[in-house]
Amino acid sequence: MAVLAVLAVAGGTFAFMTVRSEGTRPAPVTTGAVVASRSPAAPAGVPAADVCSMLDPATTERLVPSSEVDASANDNRDGTLVSYVQWTCRWSNRNISYKDVTRRREITAEVSRYEAIGTTTAEASAQIQYKGELGQYKYGAAHSTKERYYAAVKEFPGIGDGAAAHYQWTREDTYWYSFGEGVGRVGDVVFKVKYEASQQKKEADLFSGEGTQSITEENALREVRSLMTQLAESVTAWRAGRPLPYHLRPKPSPSPSPTPTLIALPSACTSMKPLAATLVPKTEGAAARSKEGGATVTQCQWFNDKMPLGGGKVRWRNLRVTVRAFADAQSARYNLIDERAKAKTTAGGGIGGIRWSKIQNLPGFGQEAFGQAIRQRTDTAQSNRYEIYALDGKNVVWVMLGGSDRPAGTPINAPESVLMDMKEATAGVKEVTKALLAAL
Repeated sequence: MAVLAVLAVAGGTFAFMTVRSEGTRPAPVTTGAVVASRSPAAPAGVPAADVCSMLDPATTERLVPSSEVDASANDNRDGTLVSYVQWTCRWSNRNISYKDVTRRREITAEVSRYEAIGTTTAEASAQIQYKGELGQYKYGAAHSTKERYYAAVKEFPGIGDGAAAHYQWTREDTYWYSFGEGVGRVGDVVFKVKYEASQQKKEADLFSGEGTQSITEENALREVRSLMTQLAESVTAWRAGRPLPYHLRPKPSPSPSPTPTLIALPSACTSMKPLAATLVPKTEGAAARSKEGGATVTQCQWFNDKMPLGGGKVRWRNLRVTVRAFADAQSARYNLIDERAKAKTTAGGGIGGIRWSKIQNLPGFGQEAFGQAIRQRTDTAQSNRYEIYALDGKNVVWVMLGGSDRPAGTPINAPESVLMDMKEATAGVKEVTKALLAAL
């Protein structure tokens, strides 16, 4: 029963510490399963345009992988100069991790159906709007600046009753982006498409345009023309009351989270037992293994939250070691870049009782390494801890040591806890990291 109790505590703490260490940083935009939204119902008397089904899902997935899909409708039939109903669908993913960069992608499609107003027919109203959009494109092309560039307009005969596109980029100190945008018409309907794509080095300074690359004119116009062709086909079918040529794919089932399997202490962790015993006495340690993100993840932990100190006090110490073993050194390096980029988002700041130190580059620990101190006083736990990420060939190593002292009989989140000396935590983590790297 004692062994089962230790393993249960260790397993629970693996989950607890994972949630805590990752959850205390601002959560990135989800890049998992597609959220399949349908276009809102049309206002009374107007047949709905399901814009989210008007583009080929294979194309939208290629351009915006694992996108979130959002739809809206806007009834503008009470205008005195123009009357129309507009439907919009947006495919977006602004946190696509790729090697050492973060990619941002977005498609926006709009379909507006016009109505007659006064002596102006519905088709004439749509034609006026189309010409107005085209005129704005041409005006921009004649008024580029150093900060904003507008390319010459490209017209595409054969797409609907008229179609055109242009390319634009903006380059300011902290605001770099570019996109392709197109407008077209089919009878009394005006449709628009915008495609934006960029990428930035994960370790670029926050709130800067450093290292940003955005879509080129050639690529943007090629993709916009393809999207406009699809949208024109769908609008033509919709106006004629025919089925749309494309259909949204069903929402895929979310992939289950990896479940660690409890294992005996691996050799690298076994070799550190004497050192672990000095940092976290009276615990044999526990280990688990799982597959995650193309890596084999091995975790070892030594945890004791009831170390007697005398005077009615107890001590809590928690030592965790994680080794992510990748198939190649490049994948391991990209993982270290990911972790350092995440750490930069909170470095030197604080949120809800948690404060992070600035990142410290640590020479002498593998090929690359960085460390960070974290002070936590929350309803979850009260602790000081220090952690190190280190790159060692195909492995990325993470080591953390933390804890606090508190009155006996109180939980680890007791407000009167005295946090572990950060110098002790830092020295302990550095010692364990060196020992682990030597054992791998």
